[in-house]
Amino acid sequence: MNPRKQRAKQMMESSGYASQFESDKFRVRSQTNPEKFYIITRTGNGLVCECPDHITRKADCKHIKIVLELIMKNKCYHNNTFRIMERASLQLCKYCDSGRITKNGFRKNKKGNIQIFKCLDCKKQFSENIGFEKIRYDENIITGALQMYYSGMSVRDIENHYEMLGITIDHSSIYDWICKYSTMVSKYLNEIVPRTGNWVRADEVWIKVNGEQKYLFASMDDDTRYWLASDLADTKFQHNADKLLELTKKAIGKNPTQFITDGLPAYKKSSKKVFGKTTHHTRHIHIQKDMNNNKMERLNGEIRDREKVFRGLKKMDTPILDGMKVYYNFTKKHGALKGKTPSESALIKVDGKNRWKTIIQNASLYKENSI
Repeated sequence: MNPRKQRAKQMMESSGYASQFESDKFRVRSQTNPEKFYIITRTGNGLVCECPDHITRKADCKHIKIVLELIMKNKCYHNNTFRIMERASLQLCKYCDSGRITKNGFRKNKKGNIQIFKCLDCKKQFSENIGFEKIRYDENIITGALQMYYSGMSVRDIENHYEMLGITIDHSSIYDWICKYSTMVSKYLNEIVPRTGNWVRADEVWIKVNGEQKYLFASMDDDTRYWLASDLADTKFQHNADKLLELTKKAIGKNPTQFITDGLPAYKKSSKKVFGKTTHHTRHIHIQKDMNNNKMERLNGEIRDREKVFRGLKKMDTPILDGMKVYYNFTKKHGALKGKTPSESALIKVDGKNRWKTIIQNASLYKENSI
């Protein structure tokens, strides 16, 4: 592990090392002198620290890495409103975080010339297409395939679509992209806690996995319609809902005040165990004013409408369900949310028109630099 990452990890394991005292300013305690603090400021060019290491190297120091980790864990907010996932930029080496990088020729493939960079410190080379390295197709083709797949097109339909445009891609390659990037972005986005309300809904819907009927248990924030968590089960009535509720609690970082479900007995037992007495559980059986579970049923409808997609599910731990959650939360606009995505309603902003690309770039850098 990079020495700066190692020191940042050691500091993160101790409490009280960092805090936010203004909308764009953070305070991190010195590791060598507990009475001294360094100020980290959020600027238009990223985070800037006043420590000698950052001033000399012009690269991320351990204090900046701690602030980045705090932001990812939702302990700090930009302007106390939005969590902004900015487009990844090549200002630092992706291996050692050095700011001493230089252009080092091009690599040619089907999408043209790819700029290659070299780090003058660690001597490693890397390309500018962050998140799409060593793939010969353009990132817009890849992200377009992801969007089409989760919108309801099969991989063979996507293959035929690109063939009409003069682009030859085998359907197996498309499926590999879907699995790879669904896994990558899910791990990244699961670390971001959305700004949700205090009401949570849960329901279950049956789907087929490898030809067998399974049940997908899912939870949603009532205010933003943000899909919080899911759990795939073999049965409906014998399934324990503890895992779903634990994932839900982790996703929102708190216990909801109201938990709305259908009449399945498992929810009542798990609600008491996981959420405790502070959460009121409403078992909706018949439609009654605003307490019905129609919002959750709409999510189920989204899943059932894409049954063609789920015919490709071959195993219980498939990344396809995670990718579906990313599509639903971050790229699909909802009429009931006045044209916003659930993530926008939960105050998570994704820069750029190609949201898949932005998320993949950031997920790739987060994977490389995670402490």
